[in-house]
Formats: sequence, structure tokens, C-alpha cells
Amino acid sequence: MKNVVFISRILISALFLLSAVAKLYPTPLYGITKVFEEGQLIPMGFSTEIAPFFSRLIIGFEFFIAFAILQSHYIKKLIIPSTILLLAVFSIDLSLDIFVGNEENCGCFGQLIPMTPSQALIKNIFTLLILFFLYKNVHDRKNSNFLLLFNGFLIITVLMFSLLPIATNSSNKQISSFSNYVIPEFNINDGKKVLCFFDAGCEHCMDAAKSLTDLSLLNTDFPEVHIIFSDTEEGKIPEFLEYSGSNFSYQVMEFYNPDDDINSYLEVLGFEYENPVIIYFNNGNQMRFYDGTTNNEYNPEDFKRLFN
Repeated sequence: MKNVVFISRILISALFLLSAVAKLYPTPLYGITKVFEEGQLIPMGFSTEIAPFFSRLIIGFEFFIAFAILQSHYIKKLIIPSTILLLAVFSIDLSLDIFVGNEENCGCFGQLIPMTPSQALIKNIFTLLILFFLYKNVHDRKNSNFLLLFNGFLIITVLMFSLLPIATNSSNKQISSFSNYVIPEFNINDGKKVLCFFDAGCEHCMDAAKSLTDLSLLNTDFPEVHIIFSDTEEGKIPEFLEYSGSNFSYQVMEFYNPDDDINSYLEVLGFEYENPVIIYFNNGNQMRFYDGTTNNEYNPEDFKRLFN
């Protein structure tokens, strides 16, 4: 029985460690914002302002559980029950996704291991069964030290927020990772800027560009806009600009090139994206990342509130 308990604790530890690391793939900022926050937390009902805080707390808690499950301080009174509660909340959300027929990647393991809500729910059920087994077969250490656990969680949480700072509407300038791919004339790290990734033949992209043009005509302090077009429909760019009525600066980027020395449209966006992509920056701080035509699509009213 001791061996079974030990192996079960190792499995739970490895599972939560993998879950935390996977949510930071392929890059920490991309994984935590586009995949976890926009793909899972915001659809659950978290606002765009609150989601960045909860994403870091949840991933930090997963790192904490990966280590805490291997020790005996309050493991039965605190660690296992709180872990069961976390899984129960996400299992309820997964059940709702299954009920409405959503079979997209739930984001539980980010893009590293894409899982449908059905697959993730099965994984959660097996994890809960192991946790209930552990609850019955482990015991808290005598003279358990709560301060030790709290300090461990605090250190991990501080590291999450310090290594992955939340962008704020401040005057503190940051160097955006996108600045490596944008023409020098468009200084994305200076002031309020909007960077768009469009296909010239995409109707949704055309409508989004027209909306940006209309907003720019109504606001004298509207952020400067720059468009990166893929070269898949480069010949349609004049028609695109005429329809949108815009005179935004733009550049054309090769859609994909296997040569590691050449930046491509697909690689810059992380290989998984849905057009249109509209990103709002303030002094290099990424304030909002819109993409696609579903739950994270560009919303003019939401966008106005951001830059106002």
C-alpha cells in the first residue's frame, strides 16, 4: 500500500507540473494570454481585466501542488481538498462545454497537448479518483507547519507575477516581442499603437479594418495603426485598402518559410491563429489581443474603452 500511495503522489505531482508548464508553451506570454486566458478563462466568465491575475494564480498553484503533494504538511487537511476543489470547478466548466457541443482545445495543457473538453473531463475524473484514494491513505505530519506551505506558495506566486508581469496602461515603456518583425518606421514601443495581421482577401479582416478607419475618424487621438499582410493574396491589397478607406501603413510578410533565418507571418503569430488579428499596445505593453470571429473577436466598443 505504501508503494501505491507513493506512486500516486508522484503521478499527481507530474500531472500538475506538466499542466503548469504546458500552459506556458510555446512561449510563456503567448501561452498564458492567448491560449489559457483567452481560450479558457475568459469564456468561463472572467473579465479581460481579471483573467491575467487568475491565470498567474492558477498556474502558480499548479506548480505549488506539484511540490506540496510530495510532502506531509497539511496534505490531508489542506493540500488535497483544495486540489479537489480546483479540479471540480474546471470539471463543471468542461461539462458545460460538452453540453453545448464545444469540441475545441480546452487549454488544460495549452497547445503542448491539445485536448477536447471530453478528454480533459475524463482526465480530471481519473485525477479526482487518485486524489480521493490519497485522501484516505495519507496523514498530516505531526506539528504541520502552515507557514512553510504559505511561504512556498507565496514565493511561487511572486515569481509568476515578476517573470510574467501584467501589462498596465502606464508610461513605463516595454520592448514588445513584435517589434522585431515590424518595419522600423512604426515604433511599436512608443505610445499607443495598433498592430494588425490581415489577409487581403479575408472579408472579416476587411470589415475590421473599416471599423478601425471609422473609429480613427471619430477620435483625434486614435492610436497609430500598422498592418502586416500575408503574401497569400498580396494582389488584393489595393482592393482591401479601398474598401476599408484606410491609409494605414503596411508591410507584406511571407506566409511561411521553413528557413529559420527568415521570419514568416505564420511563425510570428505562433502557428495557431484566426484572422483577423488586432493587437493594441501602450508603450510596448500588450494591452489586448483580438483574434478570430468567435469569443475573442475584435469588438469596437471594447476597443474604444481600452484606449480611452
